[in-house]
Amino acid sequence: MSDTYLTTIAARRTNYAITNKSSVPDEKIEAIVKACVLHSPSSFNIQSGRAVIVTGAENAKLWKLCSESMLKGLEEGERRTMVEGRLKAFSGGYGSILFFEDQAVVDAITVKMPMFAKQFPTWSTNSTGMLQVVVWTALTLEGLGASLQHNGAYSDELVADILKTFSLPTTWTSTAIMPFGDPAAPPAEKTFGPIEERVKFIKG
Repeated sequence: MSDTYLTTIAARRTNYAITNKSSVPDEKIEAIVKACVLHSPSSFNIQSGRAVIVTGAENAKLWKLCSESMLKGLEEGERRTMVEGRLKAFSGGYGSILFFEDQAVVDAITVKMPMFAKQFPTWSTNSTGMLQVVVWTALTLEGLGASLQHNGAYSDELVADILKTFSLPTTWTSTAIMPFGDPAAPPAEKTFGPIEERVKFIKG
């Protein structure tokens, strides 16, 4: 019974070639993200994951902020050209999903359960990663192309600008941004190293 699920997991791929169109209605996209946020696991069920969907002019506004931040101080050359190309591709998508962890929720459970204080940051990271892959896989099932970006990791100032621009709580910590849209081309081929070096089965 897991075969269908595993086939879907294998189909989820990074696709930078996306268009500014979506064959999936906005209402369906919103329903998908809501279901994923609702059912993705979190440590002690603290439900710290947050997601914001932006499309159209709001998506352009997001990537303008990202471009201004990431290109600042970047000298002309191959590196800048590559970054500019990627940012242009992301801004040219139909929309983006911004992922956050609500630090206020994480802090509250840390106070309540101080014996796990050192673990909660790791568990928070685990939770947001699971949410991201669940959303990404669901979008893939609908035929949309997407990739996972971490622009917020490069600049606290950028994160502050994003929170302010979209009127989001300052306790929300940016974990990833997922630009998406109808695919303009298939994803690039993916190669794999020997799975025997990555998975061990120790029988009892």
